Amino acid sequence: MRAWPTRLPVIDTERLCLRALHGGDVEALFAIYGNAEVMRFASEPQFDEPATVLAMLQSVERLLADGSSLEWGVEQRSDQKLVGTCGLHSLTADAASAEVGCLLARASWGQGLMREALAALCGYARHELQLVSLRADIDALNTRSIRLFQALGFREAGGGFYERSL
Repeated sequence: MRAWPTRLPVIDTERLCLRALHGGDVEALFAIYGNAEVMRFASEPQFDEPATVLAMLQSVERLLADGSSLEWGVEQRSDQKLVGTCGLHSLTADAASAEVGCLLARASWGQGLMREALAALCGYARHELQLVSLRADIDALNTRSIRLFQALGFREAGGGFYERSL
């Protein structure tokens, strides 16, 4: 039986630090989750108030503790600014796959930051978690995300899903 981490490791890249989310991130997270353009294709609705971020953080902690989801904050190393989130979801004890999800602050689009974060996350999934495949559920109109995931080696698998073997 596979055991998932109950504490998130820090994952460093050239420009980013993927790290656990915490209460000090509420303002930055609300700027992301409260932005209509960022949330346009997300699976959850846009947040209306910062209190919703607190509930989200509690959910992130609960899902980490029970081993079903790993969610990182994406922080720029240059200024320690939180600019996004990325995670591995739908983890099960007998599976060797997970679903990838991510959000990036609108002001950070077009800089290659999420591509860098997800490349590191894919490496962690393969080498540390020993997963063999990842999938992403992407709205057909979300061409930016489709291009991003295709650049990372994900291929269309039908039904809005994109998959990558690790």
